Amino acid sequence: MKSHFSYAPNLLYFNSANLSICPNSVLDAIETYRREFEKNPTQSLKKAWSWLWETQTLLAAFLGANPKDLLLRTNVTEVLNTFILGYPMRTSDEILIGELEYGAISNICRFRAHRDSLNVRILKIPQSQIAFSKLTAERLIEDILSQISPRTRMIVLSHVVASLGLRIPIEKIASHTKSQNIALIIDGAYAPGALPVNFSSLNEIDFYGCSLYKWLLGPKGTAFGWVNSKHQESLAPLLAGWTTFETGGVFAEFGGGSRFQEKFKLLGCRDFSPFYALKELLKFWNSIGIEVIQNRIAQLNRFFQQLMVAELGWPFLLANDPSLHSPMTVFRVPEKLQARGETLSDWILSQVGIQIHFTFLNTGWHGVFSPHIYNSELEIEIAVSRLKKIL
Repeated sequence: MKSHFSYAPNLLYFNSANLSICPNSVLDAIETYRREFEKNPTQSLKKAWSWLWETQTLLAAFLGANPKDLLLRTNVTEVLNTFILGYPMRTSDEILIGELEYGAISNICRFRAHRDSLNVRILKIPQSQIAFSKLTAERLIEDILSQISPRTRMIVLSHVVASLGLRIPIEKIASHTKSQNIALIIDGAYAPGALPVNFSSLNEIDFYGCSLYKWLLGPKGTAFGWVNSKHQESLAPLLAGWTTFETGGVFAEFGGGSRFQEKFKLLGCRDFSPFYALKELLKFWNSIGIEVIQNRIAQLNRFFQQLMVAELGWPFLLANDPSLHSPMTVFRVPEKLQARGETLSDWILSQVGIQIHFTFLNTGWHGVFSPHIYNSELEIEIAVSRLKKIL
């Protein structure tokens, strides 16, 4: 698998959940599309909207979605801005946001609350191995639902909480929020690609966003949002342009006649080549097999856990219920390294050539190990051996 990718010699890269390495074939496609566009930029821009719609249709098929329910964006932060800031709410309504949500997403909620006189409250999530040892899907669902108040009208929650490696049973939570008329907004940045995600079975969720350059191996600067059809008329766009009120000319070739798609499509002239190259990315996934890739990611993660216990003895977070597991391992950093704090990632890279992510939980600094198909058991063995030498 490594032959499909290029990265620095001697680098052991295990931060795929945050930023994966893009396949060479996709990088080549970006450059090809970019050069093709420049042969006649005026005509290429006129064709851009039909090409984008073709790409969106292919992506929708891959995700089990209707293309008219998807939005193409540059990153998941932009996607969640669209949802959180555009969803209609009343003064004094409450936004409930997961305790360990990505900081940028938390700030969107704070901004919305400040702008519209709303309340923001933190939804507590278990953070220790003691809590995890007793954790089941049913108990986690009960814990989350018990924190909803009569004022709650929006919940922002990750599909996989990256700093915990915890998979949230969003489908069952959605059944409750739907009955209570609460908008459930899911940050799916750390799920699609590593876990099966099919929107034909997620129709009780309200909004879902994901960056394509994490587990999905996509070009940097590509992401998608999924909007439940019941919200497409009421969701307010944050930006206006040529198609805000009516659509004509070349713009009509995008969206299949959907006014929602026309109002929310990517605006203006930009570098479209990363989006066009999604066709090559989907071809890559389909040629190898989605299940093959996902099983391989999980296999590599389990191998790391076994080796870490055998060689390092580091404790890691793992819920009692396998349905809550994700294809990443979150482990507590040894005491002698805790003081390095925010410099841990750069220090580990400089000392032993390993790229992993570190995050702070209420029990201290933790490392987040997330392998992908460009990794191997041998690389994991080397990484564990190098880590052992600096402890």
